[in-house]
Amino acid sequence: MGRGGGGPEAAAAGPVFRVRRVAFRGREAPVVMQNENGPCPLLGVVNALLLRGALALRGSEATDVQLEALLALVAGRLLDANARATGEGADHAENQRKNVADAIALLPKLATGVDVNPIFRSPQAFEFTDEIAIFDMLDLGVVHGWVVDPTWA
Repeated sequence: MGRGGGGPEAAAAGPVFRVRRVAFRGREAPVVMQNENGPCPLLGVVNALLLRGALALRGSEATDVQLEALLALVAGRLLDANARATGEGADHAENQRKNVADAIALLPKLATGVDVNPIFRSPQAFEFTDEIAIFDMLDLGVVHGWVVDPTWA
């Protein structure tokens, strides 16, 4: 699927992603589709949060959504999900605010791909990085796995 729009305003606004509705656990839920082949951890994050009911698309976002809107939705969720830490002491609250700010600054990287370093003791084991921190702060699990090339067997 190509990029949406077509005029100079659309080009300046960034990529546009189509939204499709799917049946999920007895309800209809939106999922955001890739507009080009390739990695897009941002869509994985957004779709996991949409299916969980932790994000909602509104108005014109019901059929198409711009990259900037997706980044804003995830940034808002990071703020909401980590707001409780402010009641746990001044030092902890300040550290949590910095972690959230750092995570929000990294969100645009999720639109093109992230570097992660798996640790081979478990499918859920990764070296802790700023990118992995984003998933942790959103309470989203990340797993890794490989498929053996059938010509090797």
